[in-house]
Amino acid sequence: MADVAVREPAGPVDDAAGQPAGHRSTPAAPGGGWRAVPVLLGLAVVAGLVLRFVAGQALWLDEAQSVEIARLPLSGGNSLWQALREDGSPPLYYLLLHGWIELFGTGSRTVRGLSALLNLACAVPLWYLARRVIGPRAARVAMLILITSPFAMYFATETRMYSLLLLLALLGGLALEKTLRAPSIGSVVGLGFAAVAVALTHYWSLYLLFTLGLLLLVGSVRGSFPSAKRNRRLALLGLVLGGVLFLPWLPNFLYQGKHTGTPWGEPASFAAVVHAFGQWSGGPTTVGRALLLVSIALLTAAVFGSPAGRHQILIDLRGHEPGRLLLVLSLGTLFVAVSVGLLVGNAWADRYTVTAFAPYLLAVALGTERIADPKLLRVTLVLLAVLGVIAGGQQIRLQRTQANEVASFLRAEAHSGDVLLVCPDQLGPGLARQKLPPGMVTHVIPTYAPVGRVDWRDYQQRNAAADGGALANRALAEAGPNATVWLAFNGEYRTYENLCPNVREQLNSARKVKQVIQARKPSQSYERLELYQYAPKR
Repeated sequence: MADVAVREPAGPVDDAAGQPAGHRSTPAAPGGGWRAVPVLLGLAVVAGLVLRFVAGQALWLDEAQSVEIARLPLSGGNSLWQALREDGSPPLYYLLLHGWIELFGTGSRTVRGLSALLNLACAVPLWYLARRVIGPRAARVAMLILITSPFAMYFATETRMYSLLLLLALLGGLALEKTLRAPSIGSVVGLGFAAVAVALTHYWSLYLLFTLGLLLLVGSVRGSFPSAKRNRRLALLGLVLGGVLFLPWLPNFLYQGKHTGTPWGEPASFAAVVHAFGQWSGGPTTVGRALLLVSIALLTAAVFGSPAGRHQILIDLRGHEPGRLLLVLSLGTLFVAVSVGLLVGNAWADRYTVTAFAPYLLAVALGTERIADPKLLRVTLVLLAVLGVIAGGQQIRLQRTQANEVASFLRAEAHSGDVLLVCPDQLGPGLARQKLPPGMVTHVIPTYAPVGRVDWRDYQQRNAAADGGALANRALAEAGPNATVWLAFNGEYRTYENLCPNVREQLNSARKVKQVIQARKPSQSYERLELYQYAPKR
């Protein structure tokens, strides 16, 4: 397998000239005419930067859960470490967010600001990595794609670890490239630290590390040159070092694997691999699908194409490096993730695929190197940037949760002594961040604990054992004859298909019901709630 540090010629080589037949290897940079193009690209870049800092919506489950964990002390009984055992996450992002909260507080825009800065920091390692792997001009395109990427922009506005994960993956890519090209003790050690860092940021990165290790293992055995074999073995040594550094966290990882997992979702089929490409381009919107077409065309050109003339691209089904290797690394990570998920029952979430996003981004940027016509190149860059910003803006404007809408209604209508039931408990973290009426009592189903972070330990078994009718009667008894019972409800959550409807049915049979808030459409809010009012009998 070819080294990622070695780039093949861009097309069929003319032996006499040492250049691709019919055209030079590096197309001329765009210039002259079309003076609006730089303006459009500049505006798209500015918009991409600004959009990373504008999301002020209420935090949804995952974001609110992250803040609740990160704000905990680092020692004592109710510590950050204990909360991570209940949540099933590795610690690196939460420790970083803990320090950020200590300095700046827990406001929605404040905690999202950390993700925005980490996201923008990705530009530095991306620039250096892209220059070494796909060339200087394509590196500029890679920067443009990153800044205007709807996928990157969205996770710059979410209080989660995905921007950190992308940053660490790019830093690891730099260490890997250096080890494969000109290894040193520093590059091998750096690769080891990058490997353990991504593993301690999100466990899905283990699929990326496994795929990379497999590719390096095959290359170290079947490589064409002894020096290449040696370099790949040194890169494998770096991954092994990362595994050794992970050992202190291993008992927590094993405990989480046994008791938490992903009970909220189901494993994906291999169709999710193709679906990931759509999500990277902005999701199932008209603009997102248009961007997907442009991206797939560039990806195809990067892997199989070489310029054969001003308006021609020659397709070689054997593929070219480094495009072929970048695609294999990206696709391989996704295939491994689906395969393991089907085997052990782990859920798939589109946000997890950030682990495979970096090589895809590089490959799409490389595709622009195959375009020889300056006008077509300018059109392509404008499409990538403008469509990306529009798709990203649509995603960023999406309401994350209706928790603030529910809380606003309750502040206006509820009274002290009223009881709020929340089913499922996954709606609780978002509501806990809202200002609820003073004196209102809150309980989540099935634990009957106050609204707050979710304990994912043995989650499915706990929900299956719960008695919805009994929990509803408990709330009615607590409210008594003079207080109102409220139910914040969504019956679509996995493992709650019967429990939450049972709670609602028991309340319906006991008191007159009025639905005061309806769930929004999925296109309007990510986390949707209904609110029911059960007034006391007079």
